[in-house]
Amino acid sequence: MLESGQIIFKKTEDGRKLRTAIWKANTKRVLGTVFFLNGHREFIEKYSGTFEFFIKKGFNVCTLDWRGWGLSDRPFPSRPKIQHISSAEEYQLDLDTMIGLAKKKKLTTPWYLVAHSLGCLIGLRRLTSEPQSFDKYVFLSPLWGNFPYMARPIQRLVIKFEKALRLLGLIMLTQQNPQKYKPYPLTVDFRKNTLTSDKKQFKRLQTILKENRNLHSGTPTLGYVIAILKEIEALSLAKIPNRKILVLLAGKEQITDNVAVMQSMYRYAFINTVTINKAQHEILIEKEEIRQEALLLIHEYLKS
Repeated sequence: MLESGQIIFKKTEDGRKLRTAIWKANTKRVLGTVFFLNGHREFIEKYSGTFEFFIKKGFNVCTLDWRGWGLSDRPFPSRPKIQHISSAEEYQLDLDTMIGLAKKKKLTTPWYLVAHSLGCLIGLRRLTSEPQSFDKYVFLSPLWGNFPYMARPIQRLVIKFEKALRLLGLIMLTQQNPQKYKPYPLTVDFRKNTLTSDKKQFKRLQTILKENRNLHSGTPTLGYVIAILKEIEALSLAKIPNRKILVLLAGKEQITDNVAVMQSMYRYAFINTVTINKAQHEILIEKEEIRQEALLLIHEYLKS
């Protein structure tokens, strides 16, 4: 399916080369363009089924590999299995590049943002800073309000002592040995995975990663983690503009924090929040009935 699209390598304002992809709707009437922001350590091929759904429904699709992942530039080419950013603002430069490309290609408006997990954090920043960028916003399994696997007191400590950690040269420490890094689907049995309850989709992910080692990302530095923690904290205090927003939560979520998301959203009556009860974190690569429930909700929302 990817062969029917256009792969474009494009440089960001700060000189990073990104892999982007564009597909044109295969219908006579084009309903707009979906900008898809994937999550942490992900890559374009992962959501090809979702892109196909939107294309058949009459939407153009525009997406990318974020810097450091997939086939986009790595922060340290000689050490490709290390993830690092100095600031979450770097991801906004990536998004700027994708938007600039869409403008150059004159992709049909209205423009819609559909984001997953960490992509939701990047999308939320764009929503709060430039709300007119997209006509509607759809967020799935958002990484908002809390960081998984790290207690809040520890989160506050590493943010508080960031300067000291830099002075001590600890900012480039990684969670594990980068040379031994393996993508999560290749380290866990299907029965224990926290991504999807669909064995077929899980096996598909494994196959892609086994056959395309260049798509493997890497282990984050302490500096990377601090940058994301600071962005989560800053956006938890930001006011969300009154736009058309749909949030889909996974009922069996084990990666991001649904409670934290709900606590952030309850103040805003204009935000529609729906829980997909049987879904795990990867709503869009779940069992077909779960996936279709989510995609039909999104499709109806974008059409309305």
